[in-house]
Amino acid sequence: MTTEFEQLELILTRELSQNLELKNKVREKDLEKQDLMKDFFLGIIKVLDSFESKEDNLTEKFQNQEPATLVIQSYSSIKKQLLNLLSKYGVTLLEFPENRLIVGYSKVVDTEPDQSKKNDTIISIVKNGYIRGSELIREAEIIIVKN
Repeated sequence: MTTEFEQLELILTRELSQNLELKNKVREKDLEKQDLMKDFFLGIIKVLDSFESKEDNLTEKFQNQEPATLVIQSYSSIKKQLLNLLSKYGVTLLEFPENRLIVGYSKVVDTEPDQSKKNDTIISIVKNGYIRGSELIREAEIIIVKN
């Protein structure tokens, strides 16, 4: 026969085990939520990329023509709304304060020589990068100087 102490020990062990199991389930759900949010953010970013592409094409084709300018302005308005939506959830454009490659946050898609600039200086940003706090949502695609 088990003593009262052993019974309490068994109950306590069972409760602690269930508590740990519940904590693990909560952690899993939190990770699932983070993944869903990241997918949501990436979907919005993909739409932003489309707007930027259309804006660039229209600007190139119809420079300084009034109807095109109005369309471009409407694209810019929608783009700002999407950026504001991302910002509401803490997602911001990745910035390059020194205009230099940030390893781990950037993907180099091309390099060009330029003796007047230091290596890893950004020549252009092909696709914007986005972060949420310190979490990378999407890396920036950039062209940098390589001498």
